[in-house]
Amino acid sequence: PLEITEFFQMSDEVARVATCPVHEISPMHPEILKSPWVMNRRLREEAPVFRDPASGIFFISRYEDVIQIAKDHTTFSSRMMNPTRAMAGSEDPEVVAILKSGYENVPTMLTEDPPNQRRYRKFVDGAFSPSSLKNLEPFIEDLSNELIDSFIDNQECEFLSQFGVPLPLRVIVSQLGAPREDLPLFRKWTEAFIGNLSQQLDREGTLKAAKDMVEFQHYFVDRMNERRDKPEDDILSKLVNASFDGEQPLSDAECLSMLSQILVAGNETTSASLTEGIWLLIENPDQYQLIKNDSSPEMISRLVEEVLRISSPSSNMFRRTTKEVEMHGVTIPEDSILFARFASANQDDKQFPEASKFNLMRDNLKEQVAFGKGVHHCLGAALSRREMNIGFKVIIDRLENFRLAEGASDPEFSANALLHGMTGLNIAFDIK
Repeated sequence: PLEITEFFQMSDEVARVATCPVHEISPMHPEILKSPWVMNRRLREEAPVFRDPASGIFFISRYEDVIQIAKDHTTFSSRMMNPTRAMAGSEDPEVVAILKSGYENVPTMLTEDPPNQRRYRKFVDGAFSPSSLKNLEPFIEDLSNELIDSFIDNQECEFLSQFGVPLPLRVIVSQLGAPREDLPLFRKWTEAFIGNLSQQLDREGTLKAAKDMVEFQHYFVDRMNERRDKPEDDILSKLVNASFDGEQPLSDAECLSMLSQILVAGNETTSASLTEGIWLLIENPDQYQLIKNDSSPEMISRLVEEVLRISSPSSNMFRRTTKEVEMHGVTIPEDSILFARFASANQDDKQFPEASKFNLMRDNLKEQVAFGKGVHHCLGAALSRREMNIGFKVIIDRLENFRLAEGASDPEFSANALLHGMTGLNIAFDIK
């Protein structure tokens, strides 16, 4: 199998990272965010605890250290001093005015620590239970076939927009109880939240994202009021009507915080992994042959786990130190911001021999940490796995001989501080 770094042509900045003094690496540079593999390797080998002089963020890159951070929520808190650092902390008066027309952003699941974090999780755990997901399987399979039907006769497609995005987006929108005709709104809102996370927006982009996020809030407050009066069998009804042990119901602001997290986690990460998975099969014909010869549930599951390891769509997660910590001889002060680099951990050769190679027959595939670890293990991990297992199975059963479409350029990745995914993938294929 090819190594990841062989898939893409290096930009000048990425090439510089391979040889420059390690202290000169700029991990938040847009080209590095798009193509982080060379930097990840250097930081793991030379600076496993690296402080970015520009942002002051500490980058933690080795598998064992990332696991330690993920499991120790007491020392490494998810309750950020400002949960929406990219926007809510903006001093731009126009941005502030837009956000004030919406609802306060309050810490809930991803931005809260136990015991409060557990309180929020239990409000939605039932929606992602094994029985609930089992009931979704026919819908996911029918939707996968419907999407393929829409482009199969052309024998080519733009995979991200025609399959990777609509499959998980339509699933999560249906679970949120929204009508199908509102899908474009949900895509727009997803992009706004992702842009906010990216740390890469200019002023115009920040203003647009702020407006879209507030629009999302008002849309769902109206829907929440409807579900309070007339509950239905969806996540939204469970969220606004749930009560545990006499606890107060969730406020509108709490519900909105959780819904925004469910929306992004429920579709963007799956879209990224489905799309990169097809590219990995194109670039690794020997591994594609394995899955072509044996598309049993066990092999499809292997494909899903290795794609998740390589793609690691949630590439970094913020943490804040609650006390002074020393790691690898580096003192990290209290209240420092860290990046737990899950994508780098998944490429650590000490944990995954020849980690940069795509290999379906690894004996420790389930040790990948694409969905995190500990109390903040991704709420939607089981749903994402279900969508990927079913989606890949339907694709493998109906299509074959994947390749880049004629005239298509190699895919590129978006620049985002927390999420990593392709901007598009134009492929051709044969019909089985």
